[in-house]
Amino acid sequence: MKRKVIHIPAAAALCIILIYTSVFASQAQPPKVNTTPLTAQAPAATAAPASAPVTVDLIIFAGQSNMSGNGGNAALAPVVPAGQGYEYRPASSPNALFPVAEPFGRYERGYISDSPEYQNGTLVSSFITSYYGRTRTPVVAVAATRGGSDSSYWASDATKADLVSRFIKAKTYLESNNFMVRHKYVVFLQGETEGVKGINAFDYKNNLTSAFQPLFANGLEQVFMITPGYAIDGTYYFDDVVKTQIDLCNSSNLFTLVSTTLHSPLMNKYLADGVHYNQLGLNAAGANAGANAGTYANGGQ
Repeated sequence: MKRKVIHIPAAAALCIILIYTSVFASQAQPPKVNTTPLTAQAPAATAAPASAPVTVDLIIFAGQSNMSGNGGNAALAPVVPAGQGYEYRPASSPNALFPVAEPFGRYERGYISDSPEYQNGTLVSSFITSYYGRTRTPVVAVAATRGGSDSSYWASDATKADLVSRFIKAKTYLESNNFMVRHKYVVFLQGETEGVKGINAFDYKNNLTSAFQPLFANGLEQVFMITPGYAIDGTYYFDDVVKTQIDLCNSSNLFTLVSTTLHSPLMNKYLADGVHYNQLGLNAAGANAGANAGTYANGGQ
């Protein structure tokens, strides 16, 4: 049975934006990008002996361009404290972990991957710091994003094969290098394409269920849904997409809603263009989703 998640309302998320604005807006340094791999040792925050497995949660961050961070700015993203988050790159660097830093996912390659110029700063760092604040468990994050992708793309055989490959590689690497994987999740932000083209709710639900079914067969526990937002000046509205996603979360034990922060006209001021949110908007959505996902991981507490 699905556990109840206490959602932080959008109004609280806007308070988070103000905090990020005061802390990061004056920063002028270049994006913080870590390229040095970590050896598979216990994260510094755990203080676990070398012989004891280190507990982590494995999370795939999937979706289209807002999950890629098309409109983001790495210099305005929060810095993930040491020991709280690690990136695993199954396609480009399958034998190492990297400390999570923005722009997350830029150095990954493979079938589900955007070009680097479309990856400028994501919600992942904000999500992880918020999630860790609830769970006290480090996250090993895997990128899987493709701008402009609709639900049929995610239900295609090629995409499903790539997702399963990334998932299994990540689990195998961790389990072979002194890590114990506690929870296995996907965080999904997608739907702008259906909003622009028009959504068929029946096909959309079937496509997403099909997309992640192979992962569930291999041990995935839940898909966390972040709903898309509005478009600038109301050019496009995503109400039908959001309604369909909420219906899916309410009717299926495989999907859980963790944030509707972006789906508010109050968020329009944080759009970098017609559909892409800037870093402050992404920070707010990530913090909101991370807190709710962390509450879920803790059994609703």
